[in-house]
Formats: sequence, structure tokens, C-alpha cells
Amino acid sequence: MKRNWLRAAALAIAASGVVPLAALAQRPAFHLSDDSLEAAVVEPSASDLYAAPPATPARPVTYSVGGGPACEPCQACVEEAAAEAECEPWRLFCQKECGWNVYGWLSGGIMGNSQATASNFNGPVTFADQRTGQFNQAYVIAEKTIDTGGCGTDWGGRVDVLYGSDYIFTMATGLELTDDGARKWNSNPDYGLALPQAYLELGYNDLSVKLGHFYTPIGYEVVPATGNFFYTHAYTMQYGEPFTHTGGIATWKVADDLSLIGAFVNGWDAFDRIDDAGMGIGGFIYNASDNLTIAYTYGYSVDESTVWGGLTSRHISSLVATYNRDDWTYVFQNDIGWQEDGIADPNAADPFQSAEWYGVNQYLFYTINDCWKAGMRFEWFRDDDGVRVGGLRPGQTIPATGFAGNFYNLTAGLNWTPHANWIVRPEVRYDWYDGLDAGGLQPYDDGTRTDQLLFGVDVTMLW
Repeated sequence: MKRNWLRAAALAIAASGVVPLAALAQRPAFHLSDDSLEAAVVEPSASDLYAAPPATPARPVTYSVGGGPACEPCQACVEEAAAEAECEPWRLFCQKECGWNVYGWLSGGIMGNSQATASNFNGPVTFADQRTGQFNQAYVIAEKTIDTGGCGTDWGGRVDVLYGSDYIFTMATGLELTDDGARKWNSNPDYGLALPQAYLELGYNDLSVKLGHFYTPIGYEVVPATGNFFYTHAYTMQYGEPFTHTGGIATWKVADDLSLIGAFVNGWDAFDRIDDAGMGIGGFIYNASDNLTIAYTYGYSVDESTVWGGLTSRHISSLVATYNRDDWTYVFQNDIGWQEDGIADPNAADPFQSAEWYGVNQYLFYTINDCWKAGMRFEWFRDDDGVRVGGLRPGQTIPATGFAGNFYNLTAGLNWTPHANWIVRPEVRYDWYDGLDAGGLQPYDDGTRTDQLLFGVDVTMLW
């Protein structure tokens, strides 16, 4: 993992799709070496670290002493450069140092359920929401990165195309959906096509601006499979945060230890809709020390849809702190979301009340060696008013919302990289729920249980 966190954050912001600030600031080097991870993931919210072009293999450096002829590099330097080159993933298309590059990955797996549900669904757990196995992502990126070197101007852009079962979680109103929420070109509930990013990027000195459609900078976990340690996702990422935005977002490197971000976009997960909703986002990444990084984002959006059909203001706050020590990485995340007049209770003295959701995620990662990483995640997510968590894909037995209570998950897994182009992620996960039922249904086992055990693995191949 790179020690200069702020520089890594600024480079990732400039060289990738918009990444959750937290992900930029602290995402541990889960896959391969630091260089190969950057090549695979340089993205992060809706929370990126997404497969940027591989860096040019390091070349031996010659040194000149007193103006005389350059001497040959030491043998150790040559061997180190060769080792770094060997860790580069192979690419289907030649990756240029400038201009447009094309790259991506294929990802799929199976997440079995100890309950053997008749519907084959794993309750509200995503992206691996079905126990029979899924082809999650065929991901293609066309990208021209910017590099001002902190002085000068440059321009670039990026387009992401996602095909697979994960498409349903990244759709935006007015793009994959019509402006009133109906589907456009995706009629199959299991597999479809999404365009999560398409933007132009302009750079001037230490300032970069993206204009178009991009991933949210909010949160920690991200959509691309190469940007996460675990196959499944936290409730916080799936239900508590936006995935994409449309508009403009600027990043300014104020100092070596501080970057600021500001955005004005069309609300949550919307390209165009009948009632466009302005949203402002602000945040920062602060490199407090060589070991500690703090990232924070806040977003305020007007006219977001409520469960009772109204349009009201919505707030989201996300704090992520990351601490690195030797081969260990600890991540703490706290999200708080609320929507004014988000619920309607005709029996209350005040029929319209604020709806809240909030929680804490904790991650612990350990680098065993160059090929193996271990990780754990513990999450508590509270859907205080039953307006966020539910079944998302058509065919789910449980309702789309209505579970007012506490969701917990304890996840343990490994990342194995037998080759620079392959990532294997075995995982075991236990979920449980403490709260009210939703119309007589519980969240798991087709509405009959308050807990479940999942176990499975997915494989990602970079190309």
C-alpha cells in the first residue's frame, strides 16, 4: 500500500472514475503488489480505484557523478525493476502512456445459502443476491487520464460499460431507466447492461473537474469487483448511499496532506428525471500521519422520492478513518442518512416525520504474503423507519422496504492472487436481524427467518 496517501488519493481522483473519497484515501492493497493493484483498480462511495492502465515497468536508472559519464545501476535495482514488471497484469490491448486506453475484467461466482431458499435469493444481501451462482460483471473501460504534474493543463475522460447481474444495482433514472423509473433496454431481471460512468475531465495545476455521469465519492465500498476485498457488500453501501451522480465534481489538492472535493449534481442515481433534484456534495481527505488517513463527505439533495410517494430533502454523511501498521489495515466507517418527511404516519399527531438510517462498519485486513490477504468485516446498520432495506431484484419474496430494525453482518474471507490477472475471493458471512417484521415477513429464508449463513467464492480475471 502506498505510504503517501494524499498523493495516491489525488492521482486516483485524476486517473479514475470518481471514487468514494474513503476508498481513495485508504483502500488496502488487497490484490497483488501495490503497483499491480493500481494497475487493476486505480479508482470509490456510489462510492473508485478501477482498473487503470498498468504503469510503465520501471527502468534502470543511471547516475552521473561530478558531471562524468553515467554509471551502471546496481544489480539490486535491476532485479527490483524486473520483479515489478513481472507483477504487471497482462492486457488484451496495448496500454499507452498517453491517449486512450481500453481494459477491464470478467467476474462471477457463487454464494451458497445454508437455508437452501426456494426462491434462490439471499434476502437483502447483494451483489451476490442469488445462491445458484451469477456472472456479475463483464466490465469494459475506455479512458484517457490527465496528468498536469501539478503545473499546467490537460484533458481526458472515461466511459465505463457493465454487463452482468450487477447491472440492476447501478441503474440511473433517465439513463438505463426512463425519467419516470420504467426500464429502457433491460427487460431481463437477472442480466443487463449499465453505463455507470461517462465523463469529460479537465485539469489545471492541482485542480481537476469532471463533467458528466460518474460514481459517487461517498462511502468506502465501490461497484467494480476489483475495488473491494469481499464478494458481498455491506448494507451501508447498498442501501444507505447513492451509486452514481450526473453533473460536475471538482477535486483540489490544497496541500501535501489535504485534498478538498466539491460537487453539484442531479441528486441520487439520476441522469435525467421528471423532477430533477439539485444536490451539493462536499468533502476532504486528510493525511493525518504516515499511518492515519481520514476522509469525510456530506451531501444534501432536494426533492428525493419517499416511500409514501412524496419528494423531500435528503442528507447523507459519511466518515471513514483508516489506520495502517506493518501488514495490518483497520478501517472504520460511520454513515448517517436522513430524509425530511420521509415517512407518513396518519395516526400520529404529526403525520409526516423524518426517516433515518445509520450504522458503523469495521474492517480488518492482514497481508499474509504477496499472494494471500485475509480480511474481516463487522457491520451494524439500522434502518430506523423501515424505508431503505429490502428485496431489490424482481422475484424476491421479501418487500422492497419495511424492515424497521437493526441489520448485522460478520464476514470473513481471503483474497488469493495466483497470477497478476486473477483474483479469487472465498468468503463466509453470517447475517442477523433484530427488529419489526414487514407485513408479517422477516428478511431471510424467503421471509421466514431472522438470520442466515452464506458461503461462497468468486473469481475475477483482468484483461
